[in-house]
Amino acid sequence: MLKVKPIYHVFFWVFIFLFVLDYLETEYEIAEAISFTLIECTIYTFIFYTNLHVLIPKLLEQKGKSVYGLGLLVLLLLISVPFYYSELGYYLISESNVRNFFSFSLNYILFVVISYLYWYFTLFQQEHKQRLALQNEKLQAELLILKSQVSPHFLFNSLNNIYSLSLAKHDNAPLMIEKLSDILRYIIYEGKKDFVPLEREVILLNNYVNLQLMKKLKAEKNISISTKGVSASHKLAPLILINSIENCFKHSDVTYNDNAHLSINLTVDNNALTFKTTNSYQTKGYQKGIGLQNIKQQLQHYYPNNHQLNIENNNGIFKLTLTINLQY
Repeated sequence: MLKVKPIYHVFFWVFIFLFVLDYLETEYEIAEAISFTLIECTIYTFIFYTNLHVLIPKLLEQKGKSVYGLGLLVLLLLISVPFYYSELGYYLISESNVRNFFSFSLNYILFVVISYLYWYFTLFQQEHKQRLALQNEKLQAELLILKSQVSPHFLFNSLNNIYSLSLAKHDNAPLMIEKLSDILRYIIYEGKKDFVPLEREVILLNNYVNLQLMKKLKAEKNISISTKGVSASHKLAPLILINSIENCFKHSDVTYNDNAHLSINLTVDNNALTFKTTNSYQTKGYQKGIGLQNIKQQLQHYYPNNHQLNIENNNGIFKLTLTINLQY
């Protein structure tokens, strides 16, 4: 059962005590009224916590409603017999035994109902909390899967290029290994965090572009990346932007077309990040990858209703514009 702070129990019973005392002080002297109030509240407390900690968990949850109902009846008899023979009803309620019985029964039912409602709502809160925890675990697992999709194609492609350069004993082979190592280290250690310094993300993007440029692409002169307004205080969810850049290189024609172009621009103005990518591609054989869907899902998780993503795809030119409020 979900625990409620003891102070709330204290407030509840203080309220009941004052409520009963307000009634009894009109019939008795203050000293007697306080004594009788303490006796009556002790009975109510016994009913409340016996039902909450004994009858509900031992009978209702384990044996069922019928056995629980029988348990409530037995508890009523166990309390009402000494209540009757001690003549507490005479002092607390009235001189009429019939009135004593009905009044005591109603009070008994009242505190049984209150304790049951208390149990029900705390149980509901506990189950709700567990559902939220499970949903969060599932969401975190889905995010890890999304982030793990950043690197496979890029990793295999980079390793193949490094292998080819190594066979040719090219000077860029060691540099490519170094850049690739930095990128993978970032993905492994920073990628699992919720937010990272934007400066670190910019370094990742530059490393990625530099690694691609080491492949001696046909349109190398037409590839550019620029950043402006980034400060140490800015933070961003990791591995969102690199998805877009990976898409640019993966689907563009910069590898084999001298006239192809690819540009990346990131600016921050008044804590609003604007990220734009533009790349040319050959329409023949163009395939839509999982990258864009990946970006959308991560944005929806980290920046719900707080981002804008626009995509244009016309005449062999693909443009992406993403705006994010970094204060979110």
